[in-house]
Amino acid sequence: MLFMKPVLHINAGVGWSATKPLCTTFERVGYTTWRPVTEYQMLYCIYERKYVPDHARYYWETHHSHRKEDFVRKYTTLHYYIKYFKNKVEKGYDGVADFSNSNGDLPEHFLKEIAPELQEHFDVRITMIFRNPVRRSYSQISNYYRHQIDQENAPPAWKANDEKRENEWKKLKEEYPDSISYWKQELIENKPHFISNYANLYRKYKNAFAKVFPMVMEEVWEDPSSLSNFIGHDIDEMDLNLYFPERGTNMPEIKGYKHQYQSDMQNLSEEDLNYGREKLDWVYKEFKDEFGYIPPSW
Repeated sequence: MLFMKPVLHINAGVGWSATKPLCTTFERVGYTTWRPVTEYQMLYCIYERKYVPDHARYYWETHHSHRKEDFVRKYTTLHYYIKYFKNKVEKGYDGVADFSNSNGDLPEHFLKEIAPELQEHFDVRITMIFRNPVRRSYSQISNYYRHQIDQENAPPAWKANDEKRENEWKKLKEEYPDSISYWKQELIENKPHFISNYANLYRKYKNAFAKVFPMVMEEVWEDPSSLSNFIGHDIDEMDLNLYFPERGTNMPEIKGYKHQYQSDMQNLSEEDLNYGREKLDWVYKEFKDEFGYIPPSW
């Protein structure tokens, strides 16, 4: 009898593209479990500890030190990561899922470095989910803007932890009176942590792992059959996703979906959408060069 390795399903982003509903869909159909959280961020911590140790300490303080779950360890190693997820495999599921959006920020050399050991213990499968770049970038930047100007209600990871940072955020509110003006400025500056290069994200994972499935959010929520084939489980329909169809600020306030319905502070006008399309034209072109088309819904 052949021993079947448990699935380790790594989702490599992209944030603000319905990664949580994708994760809960997997659990509902009996594919992978993900609890206690979707955002483990363990691989990114391992990467930073080895290659950028000074920033790793800052990353720990801002993203992990306040968390109480059992996976949080200041000195996490790949060995611990493997052991942790092996222990999380539950009866009735193919394996476990790591839906940390920071997985998308891992460089190719690090992915190639960890792939052999991960694949020794798991049937590693990779997905990444791509949403309309203009809509996605606004949701992320608007969310970032909200947390900066509303520090009282910001999550712990978004709190200003020193006077310098607090003053910078106060100045930001004075300079940019609303989320759209801030979004437009960020598009001009083209900051990597706000603007996702979908084609490059796919290539670096494809170069490191054997089983990689890129998906367009709007297409998968319309027809999940291709995703069903990849995971080997029938998906009759995807879980609720407030980004599909796009609603802007008209998203209903449904429990468990605060991360979606609070992301867009304003509605983008046709002029705003065209502005974003012009500034992000290179993202669309690279996507077409890699995948041969631009999704009609974009």
